Amino acid sequence: MPESEKPRRRKRYAGTHPRGFHEKYKELDPARFPAEQTKVRAQGRTPAGTHVSIMLSQVMEALSPQPGQIALDCTLGYGGHASMIAAQLSPGGRLIGIDLDKPELQRTTSRLKNLGLPVTTRHTNFAGIGNVLAAEQLTGVDMLMADLGVSSMQLDRPERGFAFKHDAPLDMRLDPTRGKTAADYLRGVSEKDLAQALRDFGDEPHADKIAAAIKLAPPTRTHELAYLVLKAKGLDMPNHRRKSAFDAHPAARVFQALRIAVNHELETLDQLLRLLPHVLNAGGRAAIITFHSGEDSRVEAAFAKYKAEGLFSEIGGPIAPSPGEIHDNPRARSAKLRWALRAL
Repeated sequence: MPESEKPRRRKRYAGTHPRGFHEKYKELDPARFPAEQTKVRAQGRTPAGTHVSIMLSQVMEALSPQPGQIALDCTLGYGGHASMIAAQLSPGGRLIGIDLDKPELQRTTSRLKNLGLPVTTRHTNFAGIGNVLAAEQLTGVDMLMADLGVSSMQLDRPERGFAFKHDAPLDMRLDPTRGKTAADYLRGVSEKDLAQALRDFGDEPHADKIAAAIKLAPPTRTHELAYLVLKAKGLDMPNHRRKSAFDAHPAARVFQALRIAVNHELETLDQLLRLLPHVLNAGGRAAIITFHSGEDSRVEAAFAKYKAEGLFSEIGGPIAPSPGEIHDNPRARSAKLRWALRAL
């Protein structure tokens, strides 16, 4: 066989097991290696390039999708919740999925269409759901779902700069095509405002020390930021290791807070909650999954307000993942689900 026709050999990785995201070729190709994903999930890990949707059965119970209904998934992500919901809407119904992350939206759209599900998708954030419904020629929907956590695909892809696991440029934008990166944010924000953001968005107890360390030498890469946080907390070790997947990394709250600040997530959530009772049809249902106190307190307060005003007839939650789910998917440990029923 001529040299030019020989199949290109896969680049070898160092050691006996793949460590980098792009080295995990078996996890990234479930069609060819279906047993690999089963093995990884049995170890309590999320296969590279995928996302384990949280509290699927609880969400399905809260939304109770029926044939002919219209559903809106405000955070399409990997499409786990959407695929379960959409499968119950035929005949006659459909699901509209929106997401701010264009690369992941394109991947998920292709995957859902290949499954033959009644799904249409749009690239936008959920503050603009009024425009989405207008474009779809709808006045309301029968159910609305929002999972406010960042997806595993975003966390695991090094080039997205969301996590401390891989060294990468400090980006963190949910829409990588626009806006300021986390590195830009850290250069421009004042020490006082940064400390406040770490407290408000990450419940970070060492906010002042960490903000001072960051402003002294604003990091541009994920490992730089993680090391600054460890040092500010008196954990001056370049390769800090958690005891298990169930223990949060000391920098986790800081990374969460910066992601929320960079993407204006709480302002966007406030807008969604303002619109919520007006986009649900009479008898419509909403389910929202939150991951920290700033999100959950907003959802709780809005649901209670609308029930007091007679717009919601029932509200429920918070519902937490089961111990078994947390064991299988440690990233679910801080999730809370709240639901509401629109009055008739």
